[in-house]
Amino acid sequence: MKHSIDIKFLKTFACVADKRSYSDAAATLFMTQPAVSQHVKKVEQHFGKRLLEKSAGLRLTREGQLVFLYAQKALRLQDEMMSEFAKLGQQQSLSIAIDDGLSPDLVVAIARELSDLSSLNLTIRRFSAPRRAGAEEMDLVMGIGRPADQIPARDVLHEQPLLMQYSAAEDGSDTISRIFYSSALEQQEVNAIAADQALVISDNCLWVQAAAAPLLEDGHGRPEQLLIAPPWSLPSRQHATEIADYRASFYLRASQQFRKHFDMYDLTDRIGTVVKQHTEGQ
Repeated sequence: MKHSIDIKFLKTFACVADKRSYSDAAATLFMTQPAVSQHVKKVEQHFGKRLLEKSAGLRLTREGQLVFLYAQKALRLQDEMMSEFAKLGQQQSLSIAIDDGLSPDLVVAIARELSDLSSLNLTIRRFSAPRRAGAEEMDLVMGIGRPADQIPARDVLHEQPLLMQYSAAEDGSDTISRIFYSSALEQQEVNAIAADQALVISDNCLWVQAAAAPLLEDGHGRPEQLLIAPPWSLPSRQHATEIADYRASFYLRASQQFRKHFDMYDLTDRIGTVVKQHTEGQ
């Protein structure tokens, strides 16, 4: 038995098997009945078995049922391939929502990577983690999550400890007068982290919880100041300490409609590489 068969023969056989009639298949395929019979004969010769038999009309044999099943799958795959191939020549729209907590440098690097996909017309907008309304309607959502968010494992690209940057007071004391922390954190978590690090929070401490990465960057390097944020929110890890017990995830979520194109553009690996390079290069 040969390993390959002309798809047009399978198409004719599948139509006859579906209609249970040579004449109806001929009308559907705009072929003559002798041509339909010849195509079915080609399929039977290929497999060396009778696939159809007459018994109160046409009936599939056991072998015919198997060939019919896989012929349908092959034809569906052919239709899907032709549809996707046609789309390659068309510009498709891709809407992306990016968490405000991601560093501008990282956002630019991701946008530059996506801009290489010339067949895509990109629309990018930012969103704040506490107000995700509308973001989930986008084709692609990139953001920062915590374990409590219960992000599906397939969407998590990277998981890293939170980073802490602390600048001591000019007199060398461990008193904190200003705290900048990511909106991915709760204030009680920040209190717990400060206590674990033996840092003293002053009674009149200024607390700034920010969703936007640029605001978090303002909390870097000043005396008596504590900054706690995920690594993807900061332009640099310089003088930063990892907080092993507090972790965050960088996630990438695709809509159901866009997910079928995801592997075609290899976006998971491409964006994952950009994020990894940004984290390692800080």
